[in-house]
Amino acid sequence: MNWQHFLTFLWLRWRLFANQLTRGGIVGQIILGIGVVSVGLLTITLIVTSCLLGYFILPEQQPIVILLVWDGIVLGFLMSWIIGLVAELQRAEALSLEKFLHLPVSLSSVFVLNYLSSLFCLTIVLFVPAMIGMSIGLVFGKSWMLALQVPLALSFVFMITALSYQFQGWVASLKMDERRRRTIIVVVTIVFILIFQLPNLINIYQPWRIDDEHKSDVTKQLAELKRAETDKEITPEEYKKRVSDLLHAEKDRNESWMRWAQDTAWLANMVLPIGWLPWGSAAAMEGNPWPGLGALALFTLVGVGSLWRSYCTTLLMYTGGYSAGGAALPTPTEPATPAEKTEPADLIPYFLERTIPGVSEQAAVIGLAGLRSLLRAPEVKMVLLSPIIMLVLFGGLLFRGGTDIPQPLRPLIIYGAMAMTLFTLGQIGGNQFGFDRAAFRIFVLSPAPRQDILLGKNLALAPIVFGLTLPVVAIVTILVPPRIDHLLALPMQAMSMYLIWCIVQNFLSIVAPMPVATGSLKPLSPRYLPMLMHLAATLTMPIALSPTLLPWGVEAGLVWLGWTGGFPIALLLTALVCGAVIVLYRIMLAWEGDLLQRNEQAILEAVVAKAE
Repeated sequence: MNWQHFLTFLWLRWRLFANQLTRGGIVGQIILGIGVVSVGLLTITLIVTSCLLGYFILPEQQPIVILLVWDGIVLGFLMSWIIGLVAELQRAEALSLEKFLHLPVSLSSVFVLNYLSSLFCLTIVLFVPAMIGMSIGLVFGKSWMLALQVPLALSFVFMITALSYQFQGWVASLKMDERRRRTIIVVVTIVFILIFQLPNLINIYQPWRIDDEHKSDVTKQLAELKRAETDKEITPEEYKKRVSDLLHAEKDRNESWMRWAQDTAWLANMVLPIGWLPWGSAAAMEGNPWPGLGALALFTLVGVGSLWRSYCTTLLMYTGGYSAGGAALPTPTEPATPAEKTEPADLIPYFLERTIPGVSEQAAVIGLAGLRSLLRAPEVKMVLLSPIIMLVLFGGLLFRGGTDIPQPLRPLIIYGAMAMTLFTLGQIGGNQFGFDRAAFRIFVLSPAPRQDILLGKNLALAPIVFGLTLPVVAIVTILVPPRIDHLLALPMQAMSMYLIWCIVQNFLSIVAPMPVATGSLKPLSPRYLPMLMHLAATLTMPIALSPTLLPWGVEAGLVWLGWTGGFPIALLLTALVCGAVIVLYRIMLAWEGDLLQRNEQAILEAVVAKAE
């Protein structure tokens, strides 16, 4: 590695980073400064706290306590790191290697600098100083042998970051085959999210209720013994003996469970590689440094091997050693004859030739094409995962105790399901043109009325929104069946909520467009004003949807006063509100169409020029 070249690259990386910080204007610099100061103060607090913890409290504890403390730190680090990894699943090089291939520089130096740049993240800044601080505290508070924790913790972080960098490089090698790469990103994201949702699912079904039932039985037995002694059914001596036997049996049971839990914790840390750091630290606490030394050697070996493999992948990727699928380039074959060429069935534009009743031809084409694009986009699949997870969680809650929900509150559950779906899709609905990217030029050059463009965009999202809400409605209808008039009012309420949401999201897409990276949900060079507008729209969305709750509130008030007489007030008022919202939507659609025509050049510059 040429040291002068490396220093030059280091200066260039800093210059690029400084330019990115100053690009957001004075407001962005102020917000960034506040964030940097906050993170710095938090880091210092964590260092001091962990050092005091290691010096005053942990030296007096058993090795199992050290094991569990390190387990918590390791799990917290891994969860935070995986969240960041999912957000940056496809590795983005800090310095593009393609721009340096024609220069007489070392590829390895740029690779090393890019790897080091990937370490500057919030997870590393918060967790690594805390690990080192607690280790230093234990060294001064307990034994010098615990100094092994410092290189052991650093080697563990090195292994995790190297493996992540290798995985990101492998995903980046698939960038020529866009559909396969995006599918991999979606699958990995789904797996990570499902793993993170396991604690919530366990909490819903509460397998520990068996232990709670046992404690309840013990409490009942003690109460029964006390009653028997009060009623003179047993003597005081017999009462004391039975209580003593019962408490001793409970104590033996608890001690047996604690021994089982400790043995399981030790075994899990010995077997799982992520537990070798806690195991090595706890073993050093007992005076045995060999598990820690072995883990240190293995962590270092795996980290070095991962970086070497990642470097080889990068070298092949930038020197033409990988094809679209990430494999070696195949040998050329003879071109197919015209008779052998066949058109794929999915290219037949039958779907786009369909018409939608009551909708103009331009709006129908835009809606059908937008729906096809949304169903194929991997980033949309990642967004659609959130309502599905919420469906599983709330479905489990309803399954456990849904029959206890009062009848007047049952329609609100379906309202919440619809609102939840709209909330999760706000990232797409509020930036509709940003996800079009370069295809937005088609709308600019199109002679279609701008209100038809907005109508087509709304029609494209409608099947997804109502398709995600329908399973929740079915579950609620089965588990907590509402009244028939309330059930008939739900479709009109859902339509009103969707049209109000479309009005807000159309306006947001026009005035606050943000360029989005291909195959992801991450905005490119986001500006603070559009981000604040999106945040404000998300926070105020419940207020915008509140008129759809008016019929239920009026009916509940009349029921409380005893004035309804069984008349379906909510059904009638929901129909009136739905009609009013439809009229409002048509008026706002025309106004927003004119607004889109006046701002389409600014939108084009925002979503196309920056993305390219």
